[in-house]
Amino acid sequence: MAIFVVVLRYANLLYFPLSADILKITMETILLIEDDRILASAEKKLLERKGFSVTVAETGEQGIEILEEGFSPDIILMDYNLGEGLDGVKTAEFIQMRWDIPIVYLSSSTDPEYLKKMEQSASYGFVLKSSSVEVLSLSIRMALRLHESQKKAAEKDRLYHQLYSTMHQGVLYYDESGKIIDANPAAVSILGLSRDQMNNLIELAPSWKAIKLDGSPLSEQERPIQATLRTGKAVTNFIMGIYREDLHQYRWISVDTMPLQESFAPYKVYSTLDDITDRIVLEKEMDNLFVQMHNGFALHEIILNDQGKPIDYRFLKVNPAFEKLTGLSAQDLIGKRVLEVLPNTESYWIETYGKVALTGETITFQNYSAELKRYYEVSAYRPAPGQFAVIVSDVTDRKLAEVALQGAYEEKTTLLKELQHRVKNSFAMIESMVQLAADAYVSEDAAQALKEIQFRISAVSQLYSQLHQSSSFNVVDSYEYFSQLLESMTEFSPLVLTTHIDAIKIPVKIATSLGIMLTELVTNTLKYAYPKDSPGELTVTLTQNDTDLVLQVQDKGKGLPENFIIKNSSGLGLNLVNALAQQMKGSFSINGSHGTTSIIRIPKEVITNI
Repeated sequence: MAIFVVVLRYANLLYFPLSADILKITMETILLIEDDRILASAEKKLLERKGFSVTVAETGEQGIEILEEGFSPDIILMDYNLGEGLDGVKTAEFIQMRWDIPIVYLSSSTDPEYLKKMEQSASYGFVLKSSSVEVLSLSIRMALRLHESQKKAAEKDRLYHQLYSTMHQGVLYYDESGKIIDANPAAVSILGLSRDQMNNLIELAPSWKAIKLDGSPLSEQERPIQATLRTGKAVTNFIMGIYREDLHQYRWISVDTMPLQESFAPYKVYSTLDDITDRIVLEKEMDNLFVQMHNGFALHEIILNDQGKPIDYRFLKVNPAFEKLTGLSAQDLIGKRVLEVLPNTESYWIETYGKVALTGETITFQNYSAELKRYYEVSAYRPAPGQFAVIVSDVTDRKLAEVALQGAYEEKTTLLKELQHRVKNSFAMIESMVQLAADAYVSEDAAQALKEIQFRISAVSQLYSQLHQSSSFNVVDSYEYFSQLLESMTEFSPLVLTTHIDAIKIPVKIATSLGIMLTELVTNTLKYAYPKDSPGELTVTLTQNDTDLVLQVQDKGKGLPENFIIKNSSGLGLNLVNALAQQMKGSFSINGSHGTTSIIRIPKEVITNI
């Protein structure tokens, strides 16, 4: 009679002994197919005593139907002879096409023909029906263990092929003659050849143009696969250029090779490829910059004593500009300690560079090398722990020029101060002489004219006095200058002076003109605004807005004649004020009603551009 058994919901049997108690915990369901209900019942009871839950089907077709309904057994026990329908092998083949379920054959016959068919089927074992239930349980356990192992191996193989197909590194496999036997998609992309084109190609055959980093041809003996096949040793980070006909350019690749069999030669080899073209191009550009840059460049490693204190440093790399700046050749420097090459090197160089190498702090400084008798400007940084790189400029000529200029500057400053002092004294002497002359005249008109000249001289004298007291030679403080000027002009006047003067830095040229203009306007107020020796008010403001510098002089005196026009005025003062305002691209206006208000506007841009 036919028997078909299915074991469902198998929990890990890998470590289970054959005791019934343990099996009760781990086995749940078996589907048993059997035409003889009595025999099927007996088989079912024996298996259930071992802890299995058993379900019975009578034919292979019925067993397939059960699987199609959604059962997912852990193992199938398949009788070879299943009656008139499908035999066991045909049933197994159909099941294996649709489901991944391990199958163990059951048979009462040991006929060689039957055994051969079962052997050729992808089964997990064979058990005679006459075997004990313990033997059957053992066979089930072994089959499940084998199936689990195969599933794990299949998963590893799937993951490997997924990685192999998607990794950015190219992978090539070679036989013992050096022919390519497999390539992943990345290798196809890197080399620019299809898998069919690469199949059975000799690794980097002479027809493939290959070069070294220096541009020289790569011989066949130097090629990494041939080296590994010949010696059985791995090759790592071998850099070579391969000409891509499709791109009309060389592509740079880094190659690693590894023998697959190390116990004997010849070897099979696999290799990995990385396209490093961008990196090589960048490195070549950097090397070109390194050679052509005007500033000196040097790379060093710091040398420490047992206490971790910097005591020396070693030259690792220098560029031609560094050789030119220092007068030292790379041949005499590379690999040498600085105290070997320049034994009198000052300690501050070593200490400064040691700080950079140990802390990573970037510094820029100027210093003098007594050993080389030159001034250098140095920027130092740490490219890697224990190392420091410097970018060096020779600033000796500039430094000497600065020193010389500083001695020209200090000397000129002294001379200018002396000149200002002498000019100030000269103005004071002239002012005194004018005062004496004014006192000597009986004529009031002559005395007044001399007094006005004295005011004009005073305006300039006050300016030089302020310049002499300040540290600047080209600007004056408007508040200090105009306050002092107004005070000196109104000191003996009965007028009440009100001022609002902003503290503005004004160029000397502008301040001189404004001082003369203010002097003329205040003089007019003193002469004409109020009766002689009568009290009055005088208001002076100096402000600066977004567009103009504004000087305003205002009194509350008798004002100006009706229809007064500046250009028609016979007086020198107002015409001088108007001319100076126009000279500075400004404007002058005067209003004579309700007293006199004079306004001078100077564009801000005129002041800032001087």
